[in-house]
Order: sequence, then C-alpha cells, then structure tokens
Amino acid sequence: MALYLNSLKLDRETGDSPTIVLNATDAQREGINQADIVNFDSGEIAIFAVVEITDTEIPPGVVGVYEEIWTKYTLPNDTVIAISVMERPESIEYIKKKLLGERLTEHELAVITKDISDRKIREVEIAYFMATFFNPGFNDEEVLSTIKGMANAGDIMDFRNIRNNGNMVVDKHSIGGVAAKGVTPLLVPIIASFDLVIPNTSTRAITTPAGTTDILEVVMPVALNNDQLMDTVRKTGSCMVWGGALKLSPADDVLITVERGLHVQSFQKLLVSIIAKKVSMGISHILIDIPYGPGTKVPNPDDVEVLKRGFIDLFSKVGITCEVYSRMVCSPDGYGIGPALEIRDILRVYERDELRPRGLEETALRMAGQLLEMTGTVENGKGFESAREKLDSGAALEKFWEIAETQGATKRINSSEIELGEYQDTLKAPKSGKIEVVDNKEIVKVARALGNPYIKNAGIFLNKTVGDTVRQGDELMTLYATSADRLRTGLEASKVDKLFRIRD
Repeated sequence: MALYLNSLKLDRETGDSPTIVLNATDAQREGINQADIVNFDSGEIAIFAVVEITDTEIPPGVVGVYEEIWTKYTLPNDTVIAISVMERPESIEYIKKKLLGERLTEHELAVITKDISDRKIREVEIAYFMATFFNPGFNDEEVLSTIKGMANAGDIMDFRNIRNNGNMVVDKHSIGGVAAKGVTPLLVPIIASFDLVIPNTSTRAITTPAGTTDILEVVMPVALNNDQLMDTVRKTGSCMVWGGALKLSPADDVLITVERGLHVQSFQKLLVSIIAKKVSMGISHILIDIPYGPGTKVPNPDDVEVLKRGFIDLFSKVGITCEVYSRMVCSPDGYGIGPALEIRDILRVYERDELRPRGLEETALRMAGQLLEMTGTVENGKGFESAREKLDSGAALEKFWEIAETQGATKRINSSEIELGEYQDTLKAPKSGKIEVVDNKEIVKVARALGNPYIKNAGIFLNKTVGDTVRQGDELMTLYATSADRLRTGLEASKVDKLFRIRD
C-alpha cells in the first residue's frame, strides 16, 4: 500500500540526506514515523528518503520535498509521488552481528556498503557501523571486502591510454590531520607537467580547517561530474576535484559525513576510505603521505610502520603499486591556515615569491620527486631537482591554471588578489625563546572557531613557526575573521601556551 501525494518544493536543504516532509495525518495512515526511511517514487525517479513529520507546515495530500531532491532530479511541483514503507534492510542485522563481535562475510559487507550508498539506512545505524571499526575492529579479509564493496557500489573510472600513458595512472594522497593542505595542489601540476596522468580527487575538511578541495575552490570549480572529470583529464592529463560530487565509492562519502560530526577516524576506516577511492579512480601507482607527531592523526611514531604496512599490503592486493612518504610534523605545512590563506601560500610558491613558505615547497618537491622516481619517469636521485625545475621554469604554474581553466575557472589571479577577512587581531609571544612546536590540534580549534572551512576568507597566518627565535611581545600569528563575533570567538579559543611551545 502506498500514499499518493502531490509534491511541493521546499526552499531548504540538509546538505546531505534526501529528505521529505509529510503531514502527520498521512504518516499515521501508513504507520510512518519521524526519521523513517521510505520509498519515494515518481515513476521516473525512485529513491530512498528520510521523513520529517509536521502537523501544520504541509497539508494532507502533499509531500514537501527538500532541495537535494528537486534540484538533482528537476522535480516540478504537483508531481504525483508514491510514498511507501520500506522493508527493514538486511544490512541492519549484519551491523548488529558485527557489534556483537562476529566476523562478516564479503557478501554481508557488500550489502552494508550498498545500503549506505543508496541511503537505505539512517545515520544512527551508519554511526554504529562506523563504531565497529574501533571495536571490535576488522580482520584483513573484512577490510579487503569492505574496500571492494565500497568501490563496486559506485562507478569505476578508466584513464588508460589517454595520453599515451599505457596503463600507468598515478596519484598522491595524504592521510590528513595536518593544518594546511598545500602539498597536493603543488604536486599534482608538477607531476602532470611531466605528461604523467594524475587524476586527483580529494575530500572536504574532516578533521582540519580546510580540505584540499576547500582550498582549490577559492580559485576554481571542484564539483565536477564524471564526464567533466574525464574531459579535464583528456585535455590536461590531470584534474583536482572534489570526490563527493562523483559517483565513486559513494558509501565513503556518506561515512565521511558521519565522521565529520565527530572529528574522528579509525586507522582501518582510513585505509578503507583511501584505497576504495583509488580503486574507483583506476590508479596504478600511488604515493601515500603519512604525517606524524603532536596534534596529528598519528601522534605515536610507532603507529607509522603499522599504517605503512597496511597501505602497501592492501594496495598490493587490489593491484596498485604503493610507496609511503612518512614525515615528522611539528607545525602546519605552510604559513596560512584556512582556504583563502592556504591558496595564497600555494600561489606564492608557484610565483616564486620571496614570502612563499619554503618548508611547504620542499615537502611538495620531495614527494613529487619520489613519485617521479617510483614511476621511472626520472632516474633515481634526480626526482627532487627535476620537480624543482618545473617550478622554477613556470611550467608547473602554467599547468595549474590549465587544469583550473579546464575545470571552469574564468580568471587567473595572483597571490596578492586573494581576499581575506577584514577583522584581524594578533597573538603575541608571552616570553622570549625558540619555537619547538606549533600544535596542529590547537590550530584546528582556533581556525574552526573563526568559521573554517565554510568561511573561506577567515583563518590564521603564522607570523612565526617552528625553528624561529622570538622575543617577548613578537607577533606569533594573525587571526582573520569576517565578523567581530567570529574574531572574538577565535581569540577566546586561542591559548598561546597550548598553540606554541617556546623553549627559553
């Protein structure tokens, strides 16, 4: 039995789950409760939707449709929609099984990942599934099965033979956790300028003030569909896009949304998420960046080897050659934290500006050099200098804007044109000494208080960083905000003794 209701477009969105609104009278007729997931069928589209119930906002006989649905499917008002109760998904039983400590089969994990990608289960059930990555944890077979299930639930891209590259498709990916994300936007155009095919997808911020795509979005579109992505790679040999706009490993995008609310991610989920996405992208060679140290995702150096072995072993099992670049991190990669400030750092490196962050530049060049050497593009020992030549010659900058324009950028801008928040204040050194650590976790707290990643021209600029000697009263960092309230909140979150470790 189904309810047949006329659609009404609502001017609201959740930013995530497809959602509809029913009048309480209609909902009671079918025994539908708040937050239930139901079948939503117009005859042309059939999806699963989360239900909200109202007594007055929507009249009986009408279904209110959130923007996520009517914009994606171009659904007009007064379309007749069949609303029916969905059978209890079998994936819920498998999640319960895992919570009780039992092992799951490849089929059971495939059902769970498919139901997550189809939105057949609610966020509360997804959160329980996420918790099982921490306890009881997954064995190697379960991890591999989850990777396969997540990849197979979406599209698989094929970039072979696009630019006489044969079967070689390369990429670099960081496990994240470091404030400032400038490495990838530097490395990708450098590698692409060697005529290697490097289609790069990244996430928005999960545990940091800005993800790679949040930064790039300041100067170029990043939400491309599959066809636009393929066109960009054919023309430039590369792309730098948001993975969430694609139909690649869609279950992972849902899981990331849950993770973002908690600002937490298990090592096993980290492996699954990254590897599934790279399988979906048809990658053959990858360099994984594992930053470790105080305030990162890997505070304990002993865990680096565990992660390294996990990546190399699991990538090998899905046919991808993997190398790892691990590095001790005592501060953010650049001077800027927040989308606008970070893209300014990146452009300064490309422009060879005297104010560019030299540490960020060197890190990007070392990773690019390793990737060039592991693919046989240059001789061993010559990767770093070969990559540097692409920066010094301007070839990498030209490739950056070639990619940006193919993705839809309408204007090339320089670093001096980046707009920052008009409300500013500084944090000063409480004593003289040498800076030993700039704590990533504390930096993240302040940047988020300022409105990152959503307020793109807010953030932090580090006037001083690790290794610098300071005198009492020197400016340590500048806060940028778009309102007085945001600036005040950022200042309240700024605990100088926690942000900076200064040795006398």
